[in-house]
Amino acid sequence: MSFDNILGQDRPRQILKKALRNECIPNSYLFYGQESVGKKLAAIELAKALNCEVSGPVDGCDQCASCLKIEERTHPDFFILEPEKSSPTARTAVLKIDAVRELQKKLVYLPYQGQTKVAIINNADCINPQAANSFLKTLEEPPSQTLIILIASNPYQLLPTIVSRCQGIRFYPLPSSAIRKIIARHLASETGEAQPEELELRSRRANGQVSRALEEDLLETSQHREELIDLIAVVSFKRMDKAFTWTKTWAKKTDRLQMVLDELTNLLRDVAVIKASRASNAIFNKDLTRKLESLAQQKSLPALLAMFDAVQKTKAALKSNANAQLSLENMLINFCEAA
Repeated sequence: MSFDNILGQDRPRQILKKALRNECIPNSYLFYGQESVGKKLAAIELAKALNCEVSGPVDGCDQCASCLKIEERTHPDFFILEPEKSSPTARTAVLKIDAVRELQKKLVYLPYQGQTKVAIINNADCINPQAANSFLKTLEEPPSQTLIILIASNPYQLLPTIVSRCQGIRFYPLPSSAIRKIIARHLASETGEAQPEELELRSRRANGQVSRALEEDLLETSQHREELIDLIAVVSFKRMDKAFTWTKTWAKKTDRLQMVLDELTNLLRDVAVIKASRASNAIFNKDLTRKLESLAQQKSLPALLAMFDAVQKTKAALKSNANAQLSLENMLINFCEAA
């Protein structure tokens, strides 16, 4: 059954199944929670259930023509709107007003083939102000036989008037057991086998997110972590050459910059935990325990916390389109002052 595909999100699944059984589906939902925890999958499975020719409208069968068309994104009553980058070099993708207006035109008509039209707005928190104001009219006067599902990792970036017109369902980080099942299923279909060591490492580093567990290049990640540990250990006003070399290299890799800063955040967090409590079992990068313990002996707790704070400020600045190289240089100067 289609709702069985949703792993690790028992409460959202129960809410949706109860709404389907009682035939009390609202005009619009807001699925929110951190990225890649099953929000989009749940929205797709809900669309299947509402239009399934065998088990609908209580669940989907994953076998009828309607379920298969929704899975293949070819159903005439099923729409997914995704943010798009304005150019190949753009740092962030945005939901623009033209795409929203095109969707609004499609929602005016009654369902062509199924029982309910379903429109999924993925990463709705990336919508620009003009598009948000335009879409608000659709939420205020929703078309009949239509369900709109907004998906957001940061609902606070949405207009309060949009949030208030949707029934919210929170999705939580996936437990390690669910992550392991998803990884094992994926690796088995890709390579025919799943090594226990790889399953353990990927599930531990996933931070509750499926995409991170599946897409992470473990070899590349290992190289990045070694580089960052070395940077934390040696950065000082006496070694500004190393600091500027690192910033010059990473300022050019804007598409990977948030990833490496997230990695730096996790490493600093782990070293601070070891320094404060010696609880190595609570750290994120358990495979680097010895190196992190050595690093904890070199740095004071106030210095580690100051570095951690500098990384958070840099991540926020980059999200506001600050200059990458200047932001990284300022971050490492703060590192030098803390050290």
